[in-house]
Amino acid sequence: MLYKDLQNFGAVKSNEPLAKHTTFKIGGLAEYFVTVSETEQLIGLLRFLDGQGIAYFIIGGGSNMLAADTGFHGVVVHIKTQKSEVRDMEIMAEAGCITVAIAQLSLQTGLTGFEWGVGVPGTIGGAVRGNAGAMGGEIRDSVKKVTVYRDGEVIELSNPECKFGYRDSIFKNNSDVILSVELTLKKTADQNGRKKALEYLQYRNKTQPQGFSSTGCIFKNYEIKNHEWENKNQFNLKQNLLDKFPEDSEKIAKFFAIGKISAGWLVEKAGMKGIQIGQAKVSETHGNFVVNLGGASAVDVIRLVEQIKEKVYTEIGVILEEEIQII
Repeated sequence: MLYKDLQNFGAVKSNEPLAKHTTFKIGGLAEYFVTVSETEQLIGLLRFLDGQGIAYFIIGGGSNMLAADTGFHGVVVHIKTQKSEVRDMEIMAEAGCITVAIAQLSLQTGLTGFEWGVGVPGTIGGAVRGNAGAMGGEIRDSVKKVTVYRDGEVIELSNPECKFGYRDSIFKNNSDVILSVELTLKKTADQNGRKKALEYLQYRNKTQPQGFSSTGCIFKNYEIKNHEWENKNQFNLKQNLLDKFPEDSEKIAKFFAIGKISAGWLVEKAGMKGIQIGQAKVSETHGNFVVNLGGASAVDVIRLVEQIKEKVYTEIGVILEEEIQII
């Protein structure tokens, strides 16, 4: 019996609500839900599932994702491996380590370069998979190597082999399962790191919705180079934005200087802040957040996301791309 076999690798539940394990508090039942706390058990479980041809899905902290109302037919593997170690200027962290905890560990041990992580939800494995970032930093700036499970084997990938891009990596495009990551940071003797971390947290709390369940930013910020490729010779994006929103000329100039347009700003300018479908609502605080008012369904969120994309394209002429993973 599959239930008994799975117990060899971790704690098993059947018909487990995914809503209990996602920050959105949305999601139907997982046929089997296995929580694994040791990397060797995780490798064994993945080999077993691959050998049996059983469908599985990996979750860590449950952020940056939307689970379907119909749940998942197969095995949801919940990675809770949480060993970490500091070696001089390097931190080794298993995939299930909480990103915030690793950022705090870096500060406690006099390392700098990962202060921005104090406000990032989810696990370090998920952060690597999505090349998470905040306040101008990205995890690819610190990754030395990543250890993964691939087709029954355990292999190491260097930073270039991870093919990091904006909120992207090789892991979003293959079936690798991240087991651990090694970060290289810098030593610092002053207390600026703690000050930066506190400033990041204060900014986050001020600019992001509080008191509601959400899954983080819904959309990637819009990369201007994509517009030039997709809409060649159609119209000048910068001039179009300046004509439509002259009051934001300084902000628009900044967007073009860094090569990305804030998705939250685009949603706001398209008039979508506060729009609601069912119990899913675009945050009044930040246009790139959808909040669950209580009892929202995945269908509510998907319909709202599609409506936002359509309105932004109609009003402004750019196509937003989801940052969240929909299962």
